[in-house]
Amino acid sequence: MEPHRAEITLVRAELDARGLHTGTSLSRKVSQGSQLRIRRGVYVESQSWSAALPSHRYNASMAAVALAGSAGVFCRESALILHGLPLLKLPSEVHLRTLHRSQVGVHRTPGRLSYPTRLHEPPLPRGVTRAQLRAALAAGSAGALASENPGVSDPGVLGPGAPDAAASPGEPLTDGSPAGFARQILTPDCLRSFTADPAGLIVSVEPLPLALLDTVPRMPFDQAVVVLDAALARVAEAGVSVDEALRCWWPYLRGSRLQKNWTRAVVFADPRSASVGESLSRVRISELGFQAPELQNCLWVEGRRYWVDFEWDGIVGEFDGRHKYLRSQELFGISAEEALYREKRREDAIRSTGRRVVRWSWDDLHHPHALRDRLTRFGVPRA
Repeated sequence: MEPHRAEITLVRAELDARGLHTGTSLSRKVSQGSQLRIRRGVYVESQSWSAALPSHRYNASMAAVALAGSAGVFCRESALILHGLPLLKLPSEVHLRTLHRSQVGVHRTPGRLSYPTRLHEPPLPRGVTRAQLRAALAAGSAGALASENPGVSDPGVLGPGAPDAAASPGEPLTDGSPAGFARQILTPDCLRSFTADPAGLIVSVEPLPLALLDTVPRMPFDQAVVVLDAALARVAEAGVSVDEALRCWWPYLRGSRLQKNWTRAVVFADPRSASVGESLSRVRISELGFQAPELQNCLWVEGRRYWVDFEWDGIVGEFDGRHKYLRSQELFGISAEEALYREKRREDAIRSTGRRVVRWSWDDLHHPHALRDRLTRFGVPRA
């Protein structure tokens, strides 16, 4: 069973109504074990932190960075999460873009119980030098470089999202951010659930196109495909091509190796993949040398419509994640037993068409030899 999703409430150390600083009492609670210090001046109840899902702890760590007033812009994997894209692997650090080269590197928090913060230098587009960047910063604006900063004027089709579907989209910042330091301000709702006092909470994040181009080429191929499948699905909903969505941002993709990695991943990506498990399945199927399946085919059986994850000639492939059953009440409003019964009836209907049904799970994806043997037994054709 997965850990129970606990609520995490962050508390800042500050002056109370009597003029006393709460940091003293909070530090005392840390010594007693009832509180944890996960960022300098930011605390959380120990029990709720330990009981929370890892993804919830990571989001809370980003909120703690924002609450602590860290000067910078969330970037790379952290930005992708804030924009609502799924990741195959949770980052080991909170990623923050900084303008100060001396700060670049990994900075750990006092308690070392939250994710460390990795500070990055801002990427520069072709034709923009660090001298120009420094001059723009010294002038207090990006005047001469404004045309190089597409994030200031228009977030584009790949606009910001949030980890929580109820979060409101952000707005592009118009304060003259220098080139290579484009950012958007998300409404605090995207992280507000982690603090009882959201006043002054500012969530500054790289525009999604920049975060994609800066992050995806540096990822392992399977992780890159998971992100791009979801990003392309968002582009497809808007009815535009990926080239149109990213046209202003190509100068940030520097280096032949990164360009090659990007091209390989974006060519393989498919917006029809409906989940992280399905995206990873496509990668494993390709790596194991099987033919690429058709995705999300629709079957009509006795007047009912069934969508299947993968299909080869006469063979249906289905990825089975545990969430469909363990969280069926939360996701679909039905019990796990009812979800299992409905899935059995669905599979019976598919089999009645003469098709064979092969299923696999996360365990098979993490042990590709098991997936290879299973697909081979069911006669999935080789490439």
